[in-house]
Amino acid sequence: MNNSLFKSAKLNAMTSYINFALNSILLFFINPYLVQYLGAYNFGIWKSVQKFLSFASIADGRSSQALKWLVANDEKNGDINKKQQAIGSSIRIWLYFLPILLVVIALLVYGTPLLINGINIKDYSLIRTVVFILGLNILFNPLFGIPDAVLVGINKGYKSTSIQTINMIVSNLLMIYVSYLGFGLIGLAFVVLGVTFLNGIFIFYICKKEAKWFGYQKADSEQIKNFLNFSVLVLVWSLITRLILSAEILLIGYYFNPEGVTNYVFSTYIIQLAIAVGLMTGSAIMPGLGKIIGEKNFVSASNIVKNSREITAFIAIFFGCFVLLMNRSFVTLWMGENYYIGDLNNFLTVIIAIQIIHFRNEGQIQDLSLKIKNKVIVGFLFTILSFILCALLVNFWAHKIEIIFMGIIIGRFGINILFKSMVDRMVNISQSSISKHLVCGLILITMYFIGLQINIDSWIYFLIISAVISIFLAVVSYFTVLSKVAQNLVLQLLKKSI
Repeated sequence: MNNSLFKSAKLNAMTSYINFALNSILLFFINPYLVQYLGAYNFGIWKSVQKFLSFASIADGRSSQALKWLVANDEKNGDINKKQQAIGSSIRIWLYFLPILLVVIALLVYGTPLLINGINIKDYSLIRTVVFILGLNILFNPLFGIPDAVLVGINKGYKSTSIQTINMIVSNLLMIYVSYLGFGLIGLAFVVLGVTFLNGIFIFYICKKEAKWFGYQKADSEQIKNFLNFSVLVLVWSLITRLILSAEILLIGYYFNPEGVTNYVFSTYIIQLAIAVGLMTGSAIMPGLGKIIGEKNFVSASNIVKNSREITAFIAIFFGCFVLLMNRSFVTLWMGENYYIGDLNNFLTVIIAIQIIHFRNEGQIQDLSLKIKNKVIVGFLFTILSFILCALLVNFWAHKIEIIFMGIIIGRFGINILFKSMVDRMVNISQSSISKHLVCGLILITMYFIGLQINIDSWIYFLIISAVISIFLAVVSYFTVLSKVAQNLVLQLLKKSI
C-alpha cells in the first residue's frame, strides 16, 4: 500500500475509531440514565423501534453506495463529468424509490406496535407517533448521504466522520436531557430528526470545499440504468444486512418481551463494539483497495485482502475472548446481575459477532467490483434460512433465547464459507489452510471455561484485571492470528500513530 493510500486509510480509521470510542463511552453512561428515566419497558420499545425503522431506510434505493464506489474507482481518471452525472443518477434513483419509501414508512407506522410482544394497547398511538417522526428523518437521509458518499469515494471519509462525531455527542446529550425533562420517546425521536438535518448541512458544506468538482449533471439513460441495477442489488443487500444486525432484537422482541430486548442490549454492549471496530477497520482501506482494483492490480489487491482478513480476525478473537472472560462481571457492575443474559448466551453471541465481522468484511470487498448479484443471492438465502431455523427451534424445541442464537449461528454458517470463496476468486487468492481457524476455536473454548471462574465485584479490580487481560489477549492474538506480513503492518500502524 503506497504512502498516500496508507495515510488516508489511517486517517479514515482513526476518525472512525474516535467516533466509535466517544459513542461507546456516551452509551455506557447515558443508557443507564435512559433506562432510569424511561424504564426498561420503554427503553426496550425504543431499541425495537430503531431496529424496525432501519429497514425502512433501505427503501431509498441505496444509490449512495453505487456513487461511493464509482467515485473511488474513477479517482485515477478524474472524469468530472462522469462523477457529476453519477450524482445526478443518485438523485434520480432517490426520486424513483420515494413512493416505495413512503409506503414502507406508512406500513411501519401502523404495524410496529403489533410486532413487539407484550405491548400495552394504550401505548400503540405513542409508538406510532415515534415511528412517524423517525420516518420523516429517513425520507431525507438519502440526499444527505450523497456528499458523504463523495467524501468516502475521494478517500476523505474522515472529514464527514469528524462532523458526525460532533453531532453524535450533541445528539446523545440532548437525548438524556429531554428524557430527564419527561418528554419520553417522542422527545428522543425529535432529537434524532433535528440532529440528522444539522449533520447533512455540515457535511454538504465540507464536501463542496474538498471536492471542487462536486455538482449535479443530468445523467444519460445508460448510467441511470446501471445505477438502478446496482442500487436494487444494494437495496436487497441492505435489507439482508439489517436483518443480520437486527435479528436477535427482532426475534427476542417478537417471542419474548421489551424487557428481554433491554437485557440483550446491555449484555451485548462490548460485542457491538467489536462488530463496529471490525467494520470500521475494513471500511478504512476500502477506498484505496477500490482504486487498486480499478487499476486491475490484482497482485496488490490480493495482498491487501489477506492483510484485511487477518487484522479483522485479530479484532474478532481479541474482543471475543475478552467478552468470554469479563462480560458477566462488566454487566453486573454496570447494570446489575439481572441484566446479564447468561454464560451460554454470552458465548453464543460471541460466535455470532465473529461470523458478522468476517462476512461483512468480505461483503465490503465484493462491493468494490460493483458486481454483487451472487453475494446478494447467497446472503438472502442463508439469512432467511436462519430466521426459519429460529422459528422452528423456538416453536418446536424450546422457548429459550439461546435457541434463537443457535438458529442464527447455524443458518449463517454458509455465508462465511461462500463469501470468502467469492472474494478469493475475485482477487485470485488460493484457498487457505483451516489450521488457524481450529487454533482460534480452541482459544475461544478455553477462554469460555476460564471465564466461568471469574467474578469481579469492584470497578477498580475490574479495570486492573481488564488491562492485564487485554495485554495478554493482544499478545496471544498477535502471534496466533497474524502472519509475519500482517504483524509488520500492525507494528507500522502503531509506530506511525505514536
